[in-house]
Amino acid sequence: MTDALENHNGTVSIGKRNITNLRFADDIDGLAGNEDELANLVSCLDDTSRKYGIEISAGKTKLVANSTTSFTRSIVASGQQLETVNQFTYLGAIISEEGSKAEVLARAAQTAAALAKLNQSGTTGTSPSGPS
Repeated sequence: MTDALENHNGTVSIGKRNITNLRFADDIDGLAGNEDELANLVSCLDDTSRKYGIEISAGKTKLVANSTTSFTRSIVASGQQLETVNQFTYLGAIISEEGSKAEVLARAAQTAAALAKLNQSGTTGTSPSGPS
């Protein structure tokens, strides 16, 4: 990653620090302020990966825009155009073009399902009208 990002200057800033990627084990989430920057980031990663005998899995690599406009250019890794999606899951959290809305809705649904399961088993000792 150090080699790949050597000539890449990111514009996404968090706490006055430029952030170009998030990494956990072999999962990488690239961050870019616009699609030209994203294309450059993917190109840098792709070129450097090949130098080390590693290939980016284009089938597993997805693009998502966190804006009202979609991508207008083709972004390629390992000779294949990368797919644009509305959302994907990264380390168990939903990343979406709508920001955190999908993640909040998913967590709320999980909570409601868990509470319904508890109510069905009778372990909560409460009913909709109050304690039993």
